Amino acid sequence: MRFRSLSSVLFSAVLLALFLPGAHAQVTATAATPVNPAYAHHWDVFVGGQYAHFNPARGSNVQAINMEGFNATVTDWVKPGFGLEASSRTVFGTIVPPLNPYGIKNYSASQSLFLFGVASRFFRTPRYDFGMHFDIGGAYGNFAKNYPANVQPVNLGLINSQLAFAAAVGAFSDYNVSPHWAVRLYTDWQPTRYSKTFQNEFAGALGVVYKFGK
Repeated sequence: MRFRSLSSVLFSAVLLALFLPGAHAQVTATAATPVNPAYAHHWDVFVGGQYAHFNPARGSNVQAINMEGFNATVTDWVKPGFGLEASSRTVFGTIVPPLNPYGIKNYSASQSLFLFGVASRFFRTPRYDFGMHFDIGGAYGNFAKNYPANVQPVNLGLINSQLAFAAAVGAFSDYNVSPHWAVRLYTDWQPTRYSKTFQNEFAGALGVVYKFGK
């Protein structure tokens, strides 16, 4: 009887010794890889200066202008590498019209874009990341400031003030200063469609990002 009890104890100990390493290995194999603190947040907000190179004419008789302003973009990172974003961009510049009989000379103009789309971070390190985004939406161009009541930009071969289709396709890169703060650079192709013609704009933005929410 004592021999049978001792045999049962030894058999149980052998089974336990065989089971525990396998269970430990299984837990180790399925443990989640920790996310880098710089990419563990659910939201980020970008605020910075915006630049756009824009041609206000329907033809090629007017020089393109440089426009500067601001950019505010919010991204909801559904996953560390994939997010949904909304962007608001407004820029200001001075249009140089061609010689005209109306006496209209250089005048101020502005353009505001409201875009929605997706963003993806392809390359991530603790200090840097690189990604691309694709946004579509609308733009409002105010191109008729200081015009006489009976004259419109179209009379000079320029684009009238109007709503239009707009998009932004490009790349971005972050330099992570801390888990919550980063410096971001955007470089975009920013097409618009005023007066039934496409304008191929180059756009860029530089500013800061605040990351929050988990």
